[in-house]
Amino acid sequence: MTVFRYALIRGTRNPLTLLCTYILPIVIIFIRPLWTSAGIGFGGIGGGGFSLLTIITMSSAYLMSLSILTDKADGVIVRILAAPITMCRYLVENLAACAIPLFVQMTFISILGHVLYDWSLSLSIAIFLCYTVLTIASVTMAFAWHCLCKGKEGSVSGFSMLLFLTAFLGGLTFPVEAFPGPLQYLGTIFPAYWAIRGLSAVLDTGVMSGDFWWAIAAMLLFTIAYLLYGGKRRII
Repeated sequence: MTVFRYALIRGTRNPLTLLCTYILPIVIIFIRPLWTSAGIGFGGIGGGGFSLLTIITMSSAYLMSLSILTDKADGVIVRILAAPITMCRYLVENLAACAIPLFVQMTFISILGHVLYDWSLSLSIAIFLCYTVLTIASVTMAFAWHCLCKGKEGSVSGFSMLLFLTAFLGGLTFPVEAFPGPLQYLGTIFPAYWAIRGLSAVLDTGVMSGDFWWAIAAMLLFTIAYLLYGGKRRII
């Protein structure tokens, strides 16, 4: 687990990562209007806590995964893969190092929501499960993104644009039904779209319905696709 240990250390060393991963989610859970108003998107009536948390989760996942780009830029990845470590194992251990701190954070968010806003136990579990799967999907998406980019600057600027498109097309800023025709379906290529869809289903019905589990399954499929891509494509 050497790769895991060093990835975990480097992932939590950056002040911006600490702010995005540990501080901002705790801060926004205490901003009552974000969680008590109707609607879950910024375009909803009031609301916005879930959408904001989705953006923060994706940003945190990306920042935590930047150690891969560091390994690539410094040539460390060449020495790592020269050892008896496969690309898939390298990615899985990095995935664990990125995801575990975010899992802990989502546990606190679910507990605080239950205490502060009287979320039911089933709702707290559904929110934790949805964001946990989104976290894994976001980290693996960041891995796949790193495979496409040649440098850190291009990766950061490109991912910022990708995050903007995710928020715009994925229903985080306003309902996708506001888009004309086929544009309503563009957001389905982003895991965040399915996270918001799953949260909407459980908030509307109060139970983990079929729509909720379909959204979870879609994010898991994205996770598998991203991980397979990263495992097959060498980033050296």
